[in-house]
Amino acid sequence: MLKPSGTIYVFMGIRLISLIYLLLQDELGMQLNSWICWHYTQGMGRKIGFSSRHDDVLMLNKSTSYKFNLDDIRIPQKYYRARNNMRGANPGDVWEFSHVHYCNSNRQNHPTQKPEGLVERMVLASSDAGDVVIDPFSGSGTTARVCQQTNRSFLGFETEASYVAMSRARLEEPFLGFDSIDPRMERVPLDLRDPELRKTYLCNHERWFLARHGASVDRFRASVHKPNGNDRPVRKHHARSESVEQLL
Repeated sequence: MLKPSGTIYVFMGIRLISLIYLLLQDELGMQLNSWICWHYTQGMGRKIGFSSRHDDVLMLNKSTSYKFNLDDIRIPQKYYRARNNMRGANPGDVWEFSHVHYCNSNRQNHPTQKPEGLVERMVLASSDAGDVVIDPFSGSGTTARVCQQTNRSFLGFETEASYVAMSRARLEEPFLGFDSIDPRMERVPLDLRDPELRKTYLCNHERWFLARHGASVDRFRASVHKPNGNDRPVRKHHARSESVEQLL
């Protein structure tokens, strides 16, 4: 069912993740691309032992000709440098996305609901608009909702009738933005003091990094006026003309 250019993402608990990896690699011939760590700051606390604050996500490919859209998932650079690609950096394999809190209006009555921002990154990275995305454990419908808002076709499987009804209702709700975002998406690169460069960058930032994240836009617009290190002296190696071209 998976195309040669396709990618599979597998969520699994710590007790079985290594076994699943070996089965997919040795039995099915899949190729490990990345072992992603999804970090979150909330969860059940333990009195004896360390509290769990991450899940493992396997990213595997069927062949070496897999699709990967880096430009669609870049995060803002931490520092402004002439040599940096100011369109953004690779997000790496440690991702921070908050759980969907019980006070969140998008919280569903499902025990393992995934944040939409987390699934958005996977969908954007490994598929194009119009592609078919399959979720064999559809659950609360997060993947279906992300595909709906990113112009992908979706095929899901779910045996629990109440979850199917939940997903259908969720797809009918008005879209105000995804329920989670990587906190790095709201940052402005430090040392970006040149007025012209800064203006050009800020005009692009919302389009590049905050599309489909309406709640983050207001926070971002407020944060750009706060002191955040952008007032440090401009270094001589800032090549203004090269960076303007990178930002356009």
